[in-house]
Amino acid sequence: MESIGNILKNFIAKANIEEKIAISSIFNHWQEIVGKEISKRAKPEKLRKGVLFVSVATSTWANELSLMSANLVGKINSYIGKSVVKEIRFRIEL
Repeated sequence: MESIGNILKNFIAKANIEEKIAISSIFNHWQEIVGKEISKRAKPEKLRKGVLFVSVATSTWANELSLMSANLVGKINSYIGKSVVKEIRFRIEL
């Protein structure tokens, strides 16, 4: 007979719940990841196939964050402990 702990562990692994929780933390902890100033002007919208879409307040901010995107990708992946985000695309929509 298998323990409930092992059953749950196997279920979590099969359902890929750990990665889904990690991904949701990008949206739930955005300010902690990127800082207060950036979070005021940029909000994550969705993550698709390694591309994080972020809406920004102005084209100036889109340009500025674009220059910082490699650093932001590193911060995000470091925060969640997985290399989930490969690229960030900025849209002026905030």
